[in-house]
Amino acid sequence: ATVPKILRQGFNRSFAGRHGTLLGVATYFSQDPAYSNRFCDKRGGGKDGSKVLFLSRVLVGNYCKGSPTDVEPPMLDDESGERYDSTVDAEEKPGIFAVFKDFQAVPLYLLEFRLPTGADGR
Repeated sequence: ATVPKILRQGFNRSFAGRHGTLLGVATYFSQDPAYSNRFCDKRGGGKDGSKVLFLSRVLVGNYCKGSPTDVEPPMLDDESGERYDSTVDAEEKPGIFAVFKDFQAVPLYLLEFRLPTGADGR
């Protein structure tokens, strides 16, 4: 399913919103693998219960705090019509980034992992 599609075609924002829209209808990324693990199949979908995550290059540009109703980033400059490039959970120290254009993120590596028995990755 999803992993082969991302490997062939990249990230696709048309699937956005399946796990919520905290920062807008976008594709979400985090520098913290434990956060990303929360969205993996709980049983592990790979061989021997393994999970996968993508190490990706994400162009975040100028960002601001996002909101669930954003379908594109908020305005940066009303006069010029320029928008922010992405939204984040906290402007001072972002942990989650949301991008609104598919070209803003490219998967670089596919990492396969297993957590120790009883570990929840948090």
